[in-house]
Amino acid sequence: MADTKQLTPDQFLATVLVPEFSRDTGHMCWDCKHFKPVLKGSKFPPADTIGWCAQIHWPFFWCVTDFNVVKKCYVFEKGVYAPYQPARFK
Repeated sequence: MADTKQLTPDQFLATVLVPEFSRDTGHMCWDCKHFKPVLKGSKFPPADTIGWCAQIHWPFFWCVTDFNVVKKCYVFEKGVYAPYQPARFK
């Protein structure tokens, strides 16, 4: 537990919220701050869904599947997903 006190909030969440799929799927979504990955052990999503885009079709999320590799996206913004981003609403 002493090691977790030295981590930044993003680093701590990366150790707690482990995604089901790895980044080697080829999707550019992994580097986007709007991408919300499926967590390991989650029972809800279909087997081919790797995550959701929280920006496209808001308030409903756009599903990102494993077999349709996303190479270009008009809402791509580099960063880490954060559910509440107060800077976006100013």
